[in-house]
Amino acid sequence: MIDNPSKIITIEYVMDMLAISSKKTIYTYIQRGKLHPINKDDWHIEGRYEFDLEDVIQLKEELKKPGLTTKEVAQQLDISVNTVTKYIKQELLPAFQAEYRGMNCYFVHEEDLDQFKRTHEVGRKPSKRHFYHAERNIALFQLFVNKQHEKEEFARIISVEDPIMAITEKHEELTLEELLHQGFEAAYTIESKKMITKEGYATFAFKQTAYAKSQLYKLMDLFYQYLSPTNMRITPQEEKEQFIIEIKPVLLTESAQEIMELLESVLVSGKINKRSRGIYIDSNLEVVRVKVTSDLKEELQQKAKELGKRNIEELLLYAVEKL
Repeated sequence: MIDNPSKIITIEYVMDMLAISSKKTIYTYIQRGKLHPINKDDWHIEGRYEFDLEDVIQLKEELKKPGLTTKEVAQQLDISVNTVTKYIKQELLPAFQAEYRGMNCYFVHEEDLDQFKRTHEVGRKPSKRHFYHAERNIALFQLFVNKQHEKEEFARIISVEDPIMAITEKHEELTLEELLHQGFEAAYTIESKKMITKEGYATFAFKQTAYAKSQLYKLMDLFYQYLSPTNMRITPQEEKEQFIIEIKPVLLTESAQEIMELLESVLVSGKINKRSRGIYIDSNLEVVRVKVTSDLKEELQQKAKELGKRNIEELLLYAVEKL
C-alpha cells in the first residue's frame, strides 16, 4: 500500500520518464522483474498498471547508458548506424557490448570515439580527399608511365595529400611536380562516372606496399577506369598495414585469368563471376521478403527508430546477426 498517492504514476508517465515510446518495452521490464506494478495482481480494478515513482527513478538510474550508443556515434560522425557497426566489426572503432533497455547493444567510450575522430576521416558524404585529389584528377596508387626512354618506367601515386607524392619502380620518392618534370604522365585519365544505384559493395583487402609494379595495383587501375572514385571507398587500416577497398557492382570487360585470380586472392566479401563479356563483381546482398500485419509493421518501425536503425530491413538484419 502506498501511503503517498502522489508517488503513484501510470504507465504513460513511466514511458515519459524512461524516454520509451513503446508499452511493449514496459511489459518486458515487468516480465523480467525490472519493474513492479503496485497493483500487479488486481490491476483490473483501476483498469491499468500503476507504479511507485521511487521504483521508476531507481530503474532510470540502472538504465543509464554505459557509453555512447551506435546511434549517438553515428550522429557525431555524420554517418549511418550501419557504417558505425561495420567499423566496430572491422575493429577500427573500439566498442563493447552491454545490456541496455532489454537488449544487448554496442557501446563506445567517449575517449575511444575522440581517438577515432583524430585518426579517421568519415562523414555521411564520405570525403575522398585521402585517396582522390579532385582538382588534379589524381588518385591513390594511380599508374604513371615515362615513355621517353628505350624501356618504359613506371611510378605509382602513394599520397594525394599536399604535396602529392609518388614512388618509382627504382624506389625513388618524388613529388608530383618532380615526377612530371622527369617525363612521367598518367597512364590513363580518370573519367567521372555516374553513381551506381545498385545496393551493396564488394570488399577487397590490399596489403600496403611501396613496390610500384605490384600486381595488385593493376586492380586499382581497373577500378578507377571502370568505376571512378564516385563508386569506390578506400579505408586505410594502418594497424594491419592494409587498405580496405569497397566497390559498387560492376562488369569488367576483361577476360584475363590473371585478373580473375588477383580479384579472388584479395576478396573479403562479395561475388566474382566469369561472364561471356568479362568479369562481373557483385555484392553478396540478397533480398528477403516477409509479410507482416500492419500492427507488427508499426511495432517494427518503432523499434527500428528506438535502436537508431534507418528502416525495418536494418532492424531485422541487426536482430539476425545477434542470433
